[in-house]
Amino acid sequence: MKQNKIILIFAFLVACVHLNAQHFVEPLNYRSRIELSEIYLTDSMELHSGVLPLIHFSNKGLPFQKTQLLFTNKTRTVYSENDLNFRVYPLADIGAGFESGLSIGSPLKYSAGAGAGFDLARKNFFFTAKLLPYFSGGDYVSDSLQKNFSMDAGTTRPISGKLFQRSEFILAYQPNKIFTFSTGYAKHFLGEGYRSLLLSDNASNYPFLKIETAFGGIKYTNLYTVWNNNTVNPSDKNFDRMKFSSIHYLSWNITREFNLSVFESVVWQAKDTLAFRGYDINYLNPVVFYRPVEYSNGSADNVLLGVNLTYKVNKHHAVYSQIIIDEFLLKEIKSQNKWWGNKWGIQAGYKTNQFIVKDLYFQVEFNVVRPYTYSHKYAVQNYGHLNASVTHPLGANFYELLNIVSYKKNEMRFTHKLTFAAFGVDTDSLNYGQDIFRSYSDRAHDYNNLIMQGYRTNVLNEQLVFELPLIKKIELYFTATYNYRMQWTSDQTYHTHFVFAGIKSRFWNRYNDF
Repeated sequence: MKQNKIILIFAFLVACVHLNAQHFVEPLNYRSRIELSEIYLTDSMELHSGVLPLIHFSNKGLPFQKTQLLFTNKTRTVYSENDLNFRVYPLADIGAGFESGLSIGSPLKYSAGAGAGFDLARKNFFFTAKLLPYFSGGDYVSDSLQKNFSMDAGTTRPISGKLFQRSEFILAYQPNKIFTFSTGYAKHFLGEGYRSLLLSDNASNYPFLKIETAFGGIKYTNLYTVWNNNTVNPSDKNFDRMKFSSIHYLSWNITREFNLSVFESVVWQAKDTLAFRGYDINYLNPVVFYRPVEYSNGSADNVLLGVNLTYKVNKHHAVYSQIIIDEFLLKEIKSQNKWWGNKWGIQAGYKTNQFIVKDLYFQVEFNVVRPYTYSHKYAVQNYGHLNASVTHPLGANFYELLNIVSYKKNEMRFTHKLTFAAFGVDTDSLNYGQDIFRSYSDRAHDYNNLIMQGYRTNVLNEQLVFELPLIKKIELYFTATYNYRMQWTSDQTYHTHFVFAGIKSRFWNRYNDF
């Protein structure tokens, strides 16, 4: 009898998927984005594919209406606009694998979790929530630079022991075609690449408020977030130090093919040595430039500036680039003395969904970030959240080259990802600029700072992923993965092999390729 009840409940959950809907938030998972590359590579004055996640309220007026309707009918639930609609669906993270090489404890790695997603929609209102508690039996790659202690990378601190959870909710409201308001607990991504040097989904979820203003080929985004810093004991909330960020992102489609985007962000601590600042109202201004405000406040908040460039060709190709500037002095750049304070990063890449043959996705990307970028005099004001960078998982002081090839045959997808990174880490008590959670005040030297300075480390990571959709409308997939990782320095070399298979909900990214 009990077994029959379980079957009936599961059948109800799956049946809810087949209600009709047009409201949804696109997953940030990179293979989901590959699956939808026909949309993301569309050249249009109204599509801003570098502001993620994409939130759709209706197909009406969308630049990719024909493509999107086809996609919606195949893989999305379509709600009636005039009625109150909802759906409930299962989430899963179930699988097991083996790791050989660098491993702590048992080579057996597993995850076991089940949860539920819930969507509620009506006209210009949409709410989505996901809760997936799971047990994690060991992290892959125990020597990772992203030292989250007992935390699970990309999620959060454990609920208890090895019990973690992935939780997310977004409440969105679109009163007209110009404004979209959203708030909740989630992640965001800016840019066209696999990585982002401006803002990525590398760190765990966080509370946010986002305002998007779109008109005439322009989308202007205001993103206000609440982050935490805890380098003492991340598993204990009592050691959390709250900080805030305010981000402006102006995306301008100059033509159907060419996009220019300008980025600025400021990070400040909620409480300094004098008083509790809270959310500084000066940074709530949606159009002001942050650097003058910072100076007028007499504060040393952390301001970053950036640019994103994208050129799309024939609706199947895109060339993209990013520049991030944390700090610089022109006279120091002209002197070419490699001053520590000239902190910047560059990304360049190319991607296509028709590489040689149809449905063959190809992407190549290069990233470089100078030492001490994203760090701050006070660690609580760095560009990170809960011991993880909110941009690149390596932090700073690195070169990286990566390639992704993905091919879909019938319903099966095969993805090959290869990354090579060269970076320098701290030795003894000297800060060489890789760890963004260290104060730049204890830097090794002021001048002659070179990328990869410190203890030179090289990592080659290769990953093969096979996916078969079980319930495509809710991103539920059978996944089999093989991962090879080689790390070498001047005096030692390590090889790691990892095999994993299971049933997973494909909504999020889990970065262990560094």
